[in-house]
Amino acid sequence: MQWRDNGLGFSPVTIVLHWMVAALLVAILGLEIVMAAAPDRAADTGLAEVQNLLGLVLFLVSIYRFYARITSFHPLPVGTPNPVEVIIGRSVAAALALAMVLLPAAVWLSRAAGGAAVVLPGGHALPRLIDPAPGLKALVDTLFAIGGAAFLAGLALHLFGAWKSHVVLKTPAVQRMLGKHVEL
Repeated sequence: MQWRDNGLGFSPVTIVLHWMVAALLVAILGLEIVMAAAPDRAADTGLAEVQNLLGLVLFLVSIYRFYARITSFHPLPVGTPNPVEVIIGRSVAAALALAMVLLPAAVWLSRAAGGAAVVLPGGHALPRLIDPAPGLKALVDTLFAIGGAAFLAGLALHLFGAWKSHVVLKTPAVQRMLGKHVEL
């Protein structure tokens, strides 16, 4: 069994973690929407704890994914891609992997700087990284907003690239990320 990515394809580990990160992102954003729309703040506490747990799992998985991304060969592109698009696609993918490490860390740092704990289900809390510092919290929140906007732009590019590859160019790149063996 192939445990690491190589020039011919993604490993099963990479594929599972890719879709796990996608599912975690959808769940975290969905919980954020539900909590924003809920009139009862008491119910938000339980949802926030679940969201914190999902964010912690996302952070831990993303540390490995980023490490694997920068230490493994990336599979060759399928079809006859434009070299500029390959560079952009790989840069965006690496930036998204890095963002999945930095953004959850920024939330953790922001909460600590604001004097709040990151509480997980069962009442367990992550240790505070720093003492409360309102000025630092404002800075981290600003950086998070900028990083979040850049992440969403990168995610839009990633999704557009997948759509273009699958629908317009009709290459098997999406099938490869679904675990199917494809010919280069």
